[in-house]
Formats: sequence, structure tokens, C-alpha cells
Amino acid sequence: MSASRPKAPPPSQDDLLDEALKETFPASDPVAVDPSPAVSPSGKNQPPGESQKHRDAHRHGKH
Repeated sequence: MSASRPKAPPPSQDDLLDEALKETFPASDPVAVDPSPAVSPSGKNQPPGESQKHRDAHRHGKH
């Protein structure tokens, strides 16, 4: 019979930053971490007024 080992939880953002820092030391380059982009289903990531311009263009038949 084989014993199943519990799965380790995924690394936290702090763990990833710590590992990236260890990998770059003692280099002078900054730590490179790609943060996941914040996604907003309501479209709030658009520049201010962008969604209103888009709606107005469609309302007036302009594309």
C-alpha cells in the first residue's frame, strides 16, 4: 500500500517574491515579477469617458 502525500498549497505572492529575490542576488538588476492584471467585468479599467464615447458613437450611428 502506498501512502498518498498531501499536496502543498500554491505559493503565495510573498513566496514568489522571496524566490525571485534569491534568484537575482547579488546582481544589481531589480526583481522582475509580472503581477497578474486586475480584470474588471464592468469595464472600469478603461480610460475615463471611454465607455461613454463608445456608447455615444453607437447611439448616433458613428463607428
